[in-house]
Amino acid sequence: MKRTATIAMGVVVGLAAMWWAGACESSGDADAEAYAAANAARGGTMYDNWVVTTGLATPAGNHPLWASRPDTTSNTRTGLDTWRCKECHGWDYRGVDGAYGDGSHRTGFPGILNTTMTHREVFDLLKNPASTTPNGHAFGAAGLSDAELWNLTRFVFEGPLDTSAFINAAGDYLGDVARGQALFTGGVRGALSCESCHGADGLTPPPGAPAGWTDFPGFIANDNPREFQHKVRFGQPGAPAMPANFANGISIQETADLGAFVQTLPES
Repeated sequence: MKRTATIAMGVVVGLAAMWWAGACESSGDADAEAYAAANAARGGTMYDNWVVTTGLATPAGNHPLWASRPDTTSNTRTGLDTWRCKECHGWDYRGVDGAYGDGSHRTGFPGILNTTMTHREVFDLLKNPASTTPNGHAFGAAGLSDAELWNLTRFVFEGPLDTSAFINAAGDYLGDVARGQALFTGGVRGALSCESCHGADGLTPPPGAPAGWTDFPGFIANDNPREFQHKVRFGQPGAPAMPANFANGISIQETADLGAFVQTLPES
């Protein structure tokens, strides 16, 4: 009888282990499918401003992690700014180790470049509150769907570049001006060209721009070159006509060339 009970218990344990392994494999397959279906280009626009990109309501108050930022004195922004990914992690994706390591945008938070986390870990970090996931960003409670969170997750792994490879410490693009001009006037692989909306000198306000528009390409490229590369690759939230050249396969060299040319344009 004892032997029979032992065998029965072994069968139960074995079946439970098989069920658990199957459940884990099923979960892994679902994650892989969700990641494969995600849109990293849209995720890049969300990184800039997910509220504008998705059309969701601006969350009330500051981001839940804002009060625990390592540096609480340098960056005194409030409200929507505190919910923007770029505000903590920077346009160069390096956080405190990059351009946002000092100045009024400093928060002390780390970057996302070359993360060692898994896809599921990043997804959970973005979705869940800190009460269930350490440093959880609580974007799920803010209204982002799982599909949108996977878009942002895929961006984290595929979108960030080491901007120091094509922008030097002085903020100059290390590209070819002539090749950049050809991209500005002709577009990237058939996409709408920069000149189409911004004019030959970059001083034409784009469609839908509010009165008093001053964020001209030449100004952005010189004032914040790392922001410029992100806009070139992922577009402008709320401006669907502006192509996300990441989806068009823009290369690092092409980004550098375009930046080098635009830095020669008038800023105002």
